[in-house]
Amino acid sequence: MSKEVYIIGETRTNNFLDKELFEKIGSLWSKANDHDIENDLKYGIYHQSESNYRGDYTLAIGTENPLSNEKLVIPDQEYAVFECLQDEHSIEETWKKIWQLEEEKN
Repeated sequence: MSKEVYIIGETRTNNFLDKELFEKIGSLWSKANDHDIENDLKYGIYHQSESNYRGDYTLAIGTENPLSNEKLVIPDQEYAVFECLQDEHSIEETWKKIWQLEEEKN
């Protein structure tokens, strides 16, 4: 069954070429955290990828709560889900794991 995620905000960026990467992503998560509802999961959805993890992509932050009219419909299929705390160490370690998995696929 597909899942609807209501978009709080999104940005287009590149992990290796965008000098404003941290500002863009940090600002996006700050905006998402302004909409803090008890027990509300936030989703970081990486989509519209140009290529692998080294290419441009769109990051959307969303929630299952209808906070906006804009939504993404995530089709029912298998996805990789990575949970991490919102602290610098956890985020960094999660990305290292994701990029390592990408390298192993190639």
